[in-house]
Amino acid sequence: MHDVVVYLSSLNKQEPGRKVDTLMAFAEGARRVGARVHVETKYIHRPAKLAVILGWPSPIQTTLNIKFRAEVVDKQRQSRNHVMSIDANCFKFADHDNKYLRYSINGVFYDTSEYANKNSDSSRWNQLSRDLKLDLNPWKLQGEHILMLIQRDGGWAMKGINPVQWAKQKISEIRRYTTLPIVLRPHPGKIADLRPIVVEGTRISDSINVSIADDLRRASTAFVFNSSSGVASIMSGVPLWVDDPSSVCWDVANKDISKICSPQFFDRQQWLNDLSACHWTDEESRQGVVYNKFLPYLS
Repeated sequence: MHDVVVYLSSLNKQEPGRKVDTLMAFAEGARRVGARVHVETKYIHRPAKLAVILGWPSPIQTTLNIKFRAEVVDKQRQSRNHVMSIDANCFKFADHDNKYLRYSINGVFYDTSEYANKNSDSSRWNQLSRDLKLDLNPWKLQGEHILMLIQRDGGWAMKGINPVQWAKQKISEIRRYTTLPIVLRPHPGKIADLRPIVVEGTRISDSINVSIADDLRRASTAFVFNSSSGVASIMSGVPLWVDDPSSVCWDVANKDISKICSPQFFDRQQWLNDLSACHWTDEESRQGVVYNKFLPYLS
C-alpha cells in the first residue's frame, strides 16, 4: 500500500496550471521526506494511508471528478485511512493570486476536520500579514447597511441548502429587529438570481465590479451561512452573524439575531493565529513541510 496517493483525477481538467502544480508540489514534498507516493490520473481509487484531493465532494455531484472525490472519501473512510483536502484560501479577498491554500484531513468543515492548527502562536499570522498586507481592524460600532454574503449554489459549504432561500428567510428574520437597509452580495464566481427576493429596503450589490472591502466599508453588520467571505467581515471589524457551526468564523461570530443592534465583540487574536496556521504555499508543500505537519495525525 502507498503512503500517499495524489489524485490529479480530482480535478475537472488535468491541464497544466496552478491546480496541477499544487497537487504535484504535495507529491514532491511527501517524496522528499520519505513517503511512498503515487500520482493517479484516472478515476481509480488506490489504497493509501493518505489520499490527497483538491476541493471536497459537494452534495450536488454533477461532474465525474466530483463524483470520484466522493468515491475516494468513502473508500478511505471504509478502510480507516485518511483524506487530505486542499482548498481555497480563507483570506482570498486579499490573496488575489492564491499564493496560500488551506489544508485539512478527513473533511473540510472547521468543527469536525483536522487542520493541525489548535493553539497556534502568531508566527504564521505574522507571515501572512506581511505577505498579503493584511490588517486586523478594530470592531466597528456603526454603519449604513447590513451586508448579506450570498454563497454559490451546489458548493459543499451550503450543506445542500439553497442560498437564495436562505437569504430570503434571513431578510425576514432581520426585519423583526431593524429597518436598516440590506445589501445582498452575490457570490462573484456564480451570480445567483436574487431579484425575486428583493423587497423594499434591500438592493443587490454588483459583486463583479464592487469589492467585498467596499461593501464592508459602510456595513454595520454582516450575515453568512458558512463561507470564507465571513473572514473578510471579521478582519474588517464588521460584526458577523453565522448560521453554521462548521464555519471558520464560528468562534468569533454572533449567533443570536435578536442582538443585531447590540452585537458581541470578540477577542480575535487566537482565532486569527489558528486560522493562519491552516494556510501554506506550494513551495512550502514542495519542501515537505505540509506533509510533515500532518504526519502525526496519520497513524
